Amino acid sequence: MTRLVNILLVCLMVLGAAAVYDMKYEAEAAAERVAGLERQVAAEQERISMLRATWSALTQPRRMQDLVERHAPDLNLAPMELTQLGTIADVPEKKPEEELLAGDKDEIVTGSVKAKPAAPAPEPEDVYEGVE
Repeated sequence: MTRLVNILLVCLMVLGAAAVYDMKYEAEAAAERVAGLERQVAAEQERISMLRATWSALTQPRRMQDLVERHAPDLNLAPMELTQLGTIADVPEKKPEEELLAGDKDEIVTGSVKAKPAAPAPEPEDVYEGVE
């Protein structure tokens, strides 16, 4: 009987060692995944920092003023006048649904106004091409 108990305990010990060995490698794999994700987060934070610096440089008031002056004939810009300002009371109220239904049938989807698809946003690299 003791021999049977000893054999059973040895088998349990071997199974326990195999389970610990398997857990060790799973923990190492998880640690590698965490390290990879931390590297990705650091890279994204660096990219965000660079984009903020670029945005700050591109939106400097002096640079914007130079661009406006350079392209003034093409832009047809004029200073804002006080008559262009409005109040909340000047904003028209939302049309009732019946009036919307009488409008363009392509804009109506099951009784609600369907937004027209917007043009796809340009890639960040395309936005800054030719910008000084």
